[in-house]
Amino acid sequence: MTDVQVFAHAPQEMTAIQMQKILQVRVAVFVAEQQIICEEIDDLDRAETTVHIWLEVDGNVVSVLRLLTDGPVVRIGRVVTAAAHRRRGHSETLMRQALDRAAPTGRPVEIHAQAYLEAWYGKFGFERTGPNFLEEGIDHVLMTWRGYPEAAHS
Repeated sequence: MTDVQVFAHAPQEMTAIQMQKILQVRVAVFVAEQQIICEEIDDLDRAETTVHIWLEVDGNVVSVLRLLTDGPVVRIGRVVTAAAHRRRGHSETLMRQALDRAAPTGRPVEIHAQAYLEAWYGKFGFERTGPNFLEEGIDHVLMTWRGYPEAAHS
């Protein structure tokens, strides 16, 4: 039987091994697979207002994202699932966790979505709020989520 667990912690609550496993997944996808040349590991990874949310399958980190809770908007970034674990709903699980954490703040949530995933993010209620732009050489679009519809919480 497969053991699937979701974790959410601020950097100061995490072990070095947990952070290393998260970063390994991000580097494998963004740097090796998508060939993005960037500073993948940045100061936001250790900011007190960051929450790392990840999913483990049988103890292995396979899907991650980070939630940035500082400022006038909440930002979701670094949404990624290891190639061998895609199309199993892992990123969807993490997005729902992130939105559930963001909703009580009452602030909008922004994401720089890779443009080909615009419809996927739209499933969660994100709407395009800006033109396409290049980020690290990849077509992106700014999208914003303004909270759950009232009917969803009645």
